[in-house]
Amino acid sequence: MVIGLHGALKKIGVHDVLSAFEATPRRQVLHAGLLLGLSLCIMCIYDLPGVTFARRAETFPRLGLHRVGLASFCAYALSHVLGAPAITSAAIRLRLYAQWGVPTTGIGRIVALSGTTFTLGISAMLGFLLLIHPHAVPVFGGAAPGTLRLAGGLLAAIPVGYVLAARGRASVTVFGKEIPLPGARLACAQIILSVADVAISSAILYTVLPDAPGLGYPHVLSIYLAGFASGLFSGLPGGVGVFDSVLLLGLSEYLLPAEALGAILLFRVMYFLTPACFAGLCYAGHELWVQAQLSRKASGDKP
Repeated sequence: MVIGLHGALKKIGVHDVLSAFEATPRRQVLHAGLLLGLSLCIMCIYDLPGVTFARRAETFPRLGLHRVGLASFCAYALSHVLGAPAITSAAIRLRLYAQWGVPTTGIGRIVALSGTTFTLGISAMLGFLLLIHPHAVPVFGGAAPGTLRLAGGLLAAIPVGYVLAARGRASVTVFGKEIPLPGARLACAQIILSVADVAISSAILYTVLPDAPGLGYPHVLSIYLAGFASGLFSGLPGGVGVFDSVLLLGLSEYLLPAEALGAILLFRVMYFLTPACFAGLCYAGHELWVQAQLSRKASGDKP
């Protein structure tokens, strides 16, 4: 399948891709933009479970939704473009939350829960899809259905086991190390938040795709999950190359390569580049404001 895909790509040029990009109806772009706005709102509240969890163990000033939203949005949007999201998102959160008086242990809890949230959502949705529609995920298309359903069951068991473990206990010991747990309510909130995030982002991709027989939202969701998971584990900025290849591989059964590439390009501009540019401006503006405040304070302290 990869060899066939490589052969198809050799037959198209940049002009074909850009033509497919420009041919996307404005109505579809508008619908995708509305979904993007909803996705941005989810990015801004991604850290709320982590902040609630941190406040249970640490005392720090009230942050307000505007501060939590800034840290959450910047960490989410920038980390997926910069690459190595586990490291870059933690660095952004550490920088911002430390400025607002959150202790290091509290920041650690926020970082841990935010990272866990994304993993739980991916595990839940990918596991569910492998259970009910095992051959919809292109990466595993050659495996036996029984093997895929077994893998799906194991993946789906991760969020279920997490909620059950968090229910009625404050911590769990793993390999001799005590790990604090957020409780069943926060654990469920994490899963719901992440599932909504993935469902909406894949809906953005589905909205900008051309109409094709047999290509429904469940198929796009499965392809998107496989691509996003592959790109995430690659560690490359935005999963570039890996994410696009998996999407193209999955969509090649329904669309011409130029059509698929045009839609993927539009999706990248909307979902990756636009939020990242906006988050970069917000982060830079915040840093300039902090430096101006420190300069003003230093000038006021001078005799």
